[in-house]
Amino acid sequence: MNIKKTVALGLLSVLPLAACTSTSNITTEVEDTSTQVTTTISVDYSTNDLDSSYDEATVEKITLNGTSISSGGALSSINGSTLTLSAAGDYLISGSLSDGQILIAADKEDVIHIFFDNVSITNKDGSPFVFLNADKVVVTLLENTVNTLIDGTSYTLNGDEDPDATIFAKDDLTINGLGILNITSNSKNGIHGSNDIKIIDASVNVTAAKDGIKGKDSVSLKDAQLIINADHDGIQSTNDLDQGLGYIDIDGGVITIIAGLDGIQAETQVLISDGIITIDAGSQAGTNDSGKGIKALLDLTIEGGTLDITSQAEDTLNSKGTLTISGGTLELSAQDDAITAQKTLLINGGDINISTSYEGLESAEVIINDGTIHLVALDDGINTSTDTVDYVKGGANMTQDDGSSLTITGGSIFVNALGDGVDSNGTITMTGGTLIAYGPTASENGTLDYNKSFTLTGGTIIAVGSSGMAQQASISETNTVMVNLSTSLPSGTLITVVDSSGKVVVAFETIKSAANFVFASESLANGTYTVYSGGSLDTSLVDHISTSGTYTKGTQLTTFTISSTITYSGAQQTGPGGQGGNRPPKK
Repeated sequence: MNIKKTVALGLLSVLPLAACTSTSNITTEVEDTSTQVTTTISVDYSTNDLDSSYDEATVEKITLNGTSISSGGALSSINGSTLTLSAAGDYLISGSLSDGQILIAADKEDVIHIFFDNVSITNKDGSPFVFLNADKVVVTLLENTVNTLIDGTSYTLNGDEDPDATIFAKDDLTINGLGILNITSNSKNGIHGSNDIKIIDASVNVTAAKDGIKGKDSVSLKDAQLIINADHDGIQSTNDLDQGLGYIDIDGGVITIIAGLDGIQAETQVLISDGIITIDAGSQAGTNDSGKGIKALLDLTIEGGTLDITSQAEDTLNSKGTLTISGGTLELSAQDDAITAQKTLLINGGDINISTSYEGLESAEVIINDGTIHLVALDDGINTSTDTVDYVKGGANMTQDDGSSLTITGGSIFVNALGDGVDSNGTITMTGGTLIAYGPTASENGTLDYNKSFTLTGGTIIAVGSSGMAQQASISETNTVMVNLSTSLPSGTLITVVDSSGKVVVAFETIKSAANFVFASESLANGTYTVYSGGSLDTSLVDHISTSGTYTKGTQLTTFTISSTITYSGAQQTGPGGQGGNRPPKK
């Protein structure tokens, strides 16, 4: 039986449509990030990969006896405490070696299937499991077994091709079964494969002095149970030269990664279809190190699953090309940006909660078609930038259009930012969805900030913050009003807008001091409205907002009249927000 999953790499065709989702084919094209170009990646789980059984009559049984090895068959050879497998076949191994090794050196067409039955091997000065040649090696962890591989505290390596991991594989390696495998690397990598590494169903625990799992061509995880604690990267794929390789694919399972540097890092693409994934990355990242949660150089795609990612040094999700989220539940905490892509960030769905970040979402092009987003940012909540303009704070080029863009067609977005709430160094276009943004308290930033234009044709906006750099839509088909208050109101103040009949149009609670708000909605009709502070509302607030309920009046602040699609109340303030604060250094 063959199970295939097809994913394409190349230029992501992104149309700002609410229904724009894809679960099978992703087309992307990225320049100046990798030598890869458009291609199709197939993850092929073959019969050999999925096979976890053996024939009692034909399997060769091997027993490890501490310092010696015994075998009941003729396919293996034994030299002291070294077991060499050089012929295709099935091998059932049990017992322990205090200082030994399994060595696979077969013909390039051979498939070797090893069954671990409570195996424990330590190699005091090297790798306990070395796979030098074969077509494929499959290691099955038999059900209800606990297996252990431990390498030495020091290696003698003569070149890049020498074994440098507790499990070292020169060709395709698959680990499957319902048992447990504990891997300890005292000085090198946990698993290092020169070709493809697949882990299916198995429970694998890796403790590594360097990288946890390192597959040059690919790492594919299907319903695996992994715990990785690595001083360097948790999972890594390194091939940036060969077409369609250098990717990581995760489809189900429970994965926990504690990594000193990157949690997951791929030279081309990371695709997550499903699974429960917890990552704590960057704890040992220095000034010149990368310490991101998940990093891809071409494309990062999340279609589903539950992700809880913390980066103690940098971004939680990072792509040098495109980044797509179409489903799943994401809990993110970042020292730098939470979700960032150099080319395009596309959000088609999912439930995203960013508890801490320097900036929440950042890319040259940000497109939000659907999903629920809650984010907290120390600087801008959402930022678009091409990094092609050297902005000088307070300089003449502060309003220069850099060609970046933000497009919102749907979804629910809640922003709590100390800098600009939503900042585009180019354009903003909004046709639907709900944007609730609580922005700055200081005057050098604005809750809504753009350099060229903001075109509004649909959706709802509640933007609350300071008045010094406040902006609203520049072109609108939907009624929108910006109200500058005569005094700043403290955090926790209820502000309510009612129409001429006393009906609540919008009510919101300030979560920090505020002197300005922007409200845009199709429910905002022509007429006169009154703004109050204090009082009480008989309905609960969701995300500090309500558009219904009966209001008991507090203190009247001001009135405004809607007679055109764009309305200003109080002293009009326009101008760009700040260009960012003290950003942590990028790596």
